[in-house]
Amino acid sequence: MKSAAWIACCLSAVSLSAMALDLHGLRPDEVAIWAAPVEGGSELASQRADAAVNPASTMKLVTSWAALNRLGPGYRWTTRLVSAAPVENGVLKGDLVWIGAGDPRFGMANLQTLLHDLRLRGIRQIAGRLLLDKSGFSSIGTADNFGGDEGKSFTVEPDTHLTGLKVAWLRFFNDDNGPRVVLDPPLAGVNLQARLGNGGSTTAACPDVRQWVHIRLQGSQIEVSGKLPAACDGSQAYVNVLDQNDFAGQSFAALWSELGGSGPQGMALGRAPAGARTLAQFQSEPLTVALNDINKYSNNTMARTVYLTLGREDGSSGDTPADAQHAVRRLLAEQHISDEALVLENGCGLSRRERVSARLLGQVLLNAARGPYGNELLATLPLASEDGTLKRRFATTGPRLRMKTGTLKDVKALAGYWQAADGRRLAIVAIVNSPRALAMGPALDGIVTDLIHRFDRSVPDSSALPAPDAIMQP
Repeated sequence: MKSAAWIACCLSAVSLSAMALDLHGLRPDEVAIWAAPVEGGSELASQRADAAVNPASTMKLVTSWAALNRLGPGYRWTTRLVSAAPVENGVLKGDLVWIGAGDPRFGMANLQTLLHDLRLRGIRQIAGRLLLDKSGFSSIGTADNFGGDEGKSFTVEPDTHLTGLKVAWLRFFNDDNGPRVVLDPPLAGVNLQARLGNGGSTTAACPDVRQWVHIRLQGSQIEVSGKLPAACDGSQAYVNVLDQNDFAGQSFAALWSELGGSGPQGMALGRAPAGARTLAQFQSEPLTVALNDINKYSNNTMARTVYLTLGREDGSSGDTPADAQHAVRRLLAEQHISDEALVLENGCGLSRRERVSARLLGQVLLNAARGPYGNELLATLPLASEDGTLKRRFATTGPRLRMKTGTLKDVKALAGYWQAADGRRLAIVAIVNSPRALAMGPALDGIVTDLIHRFDRSVPDSSALPAPDAIMQP
């Protein structure tokens, strides 16, 4: 007969697999789970951990980890205006070339700063064309099979000259001059037609102006109709208009005009000529600022841009997406992390093709936490019940939990860290791939909560979670 000590020893060595986990209504073949202590020790849980699954936006963790290690947290993008033409009496006597860097956070205020610096140089007129030099990315890769979401902000493609995520703003006013709407910036190639009536005074707030007005977008035509209450004075709504090149060029022209400049004489694609000198430049904020937007708010366009930047800086073949993939796989190999389950399309998780294993993603989390940039990555993750895509989740757990979320049709995912009060950390990955995935958010949260409870008994298990119909999923 075995001793009690022998039995206890054996039991302590058994991995807490799916047989020991409450899957909260999920079938074992619908979920992949992996968890392990950052500070070392055996895995806490492993359920289908080596299966290749679609990670949705938790793929952004792989790209973020690779970018921190390959580019460095202080990496900055530099956008430049250059020309080989002379300047005479405030007139640039030739073409101005805008060399796009693929800055993921380049916005209207940044473009205005760039043009202000051009005006400070004494240039008031551009006698030539504006040329967009797009040599920064040889190609941008794909995010196929999202045609039904065309025009939505999360599907905007990356671009060397992406400005303000290609978003123009409809700004609504209802004051003594009556109800009206203006387009900001005033893009010359966009026709805005408004039929707005006065919605009168109301004590109700105006959290979303689209409750009172209808916005119809067709190509470069915007139609706005409805009755605008006085409470909506100062409200705004965004629209995605034009393609990246036209949006950049027309934004340039609009802001240049606002600064008192004239020209340019049209826009085209081109390359900076030999001998071109820099007339103005804008340097972005560090990489970590972009990663904060990417991970807290799951920005696909920015994540794809960072992924392509990895490829540009790798530059081994001249094919930007292929080089980005090469950079990621080489880093995994250097860190002795198997990439057998990895399938990359664009590095952001907006993909029907991308695959990871829960173990691969978990080992990336462990490597990041133990490496030089662990704090930088951790700071970009949403805090449970406080901000980002976790603001309305894990209220009973609180901000010691930081996790990247992921959601696609048939996919629901979480990956990140729990930090106990005594400083011990647990890396957690839980990914649902199932036609039922979108309805299984509460089950996923329950699994993560139970894993935390097993690691840190001071935390209540999933029985303390609110009822599923009370959980609001982002």
